[in-house]
Amino acid sequence: MPVAADPNIFYSRFNRIIAAIFAAVTAMSALSLFLLPTASNRWLVVPALFVMLFVWEMLWRPTLQVDDQAVTIRNPLRTIVVPWAALVHVDTKFALTLYTPGRKFAVYCAPAPGRSLTSAGRRKTTDPVPYLTGAPRPGDLPSSESGEAAHLVRARWDALQRSGRVQGGLAAQTPVSVVWAWGRAGVLLTGAAASIVAILLS
Repeated sequence: MPVAADPNIFYSRFNRIIAAIFAAVTAMSALSLFLLPTASNRWLVVPALFVMLFVWEMLWRPTLQVDDQAVTIRNPLRTIVVPWAALVHVDTKFALTLYTPGRKFAVYCAPAPGRSLTSAGRRKTTDPVPYLTGAPRPGDLPSSESGEAAHLVRARWDALQRSGRVQGGLAAQTPVSVVWAWGRAGVLLTGAAASIVAILLS
């Protein structure tokens, strides 16, 4: 199951495995390049390090976290905090997506499965998917990453509504926080530019 040790945090185990593989291969490549006798080839260490940083931002860092106040989505280069009072709908058509009045926020670390994974998931599970009627949407299958993440959000949302801690009718007036990571974006852009220069110099 692609759920972290903390049951309130979700991340894509598949993405992190790919990120770890990329990081390991890139680190070995960078070390090999640095040890080469030809000094010009050592410039290629720069793009190797940039690849590691890019993979961390795109594959390792994205997470979804729930608590009693909000759902926090950490997507590449931005963090979105959706208070429960602002949430009006949870969908999994292409990825787990949270809807608020006039806006929607896709969860990068919880994509819906492809056709092959969908067929396999339907064969493996006979459990009904909560909150749905009729045939489950592929993205709601418990064996999929979007389905796991959707269950995490829906279960907490439902519990808070039942306990009266989330009041209805306040969605339109409840703000959603979207913070862009301009610092990390600048580092990535600088790394990309430095990588191009390094490749030209090598």
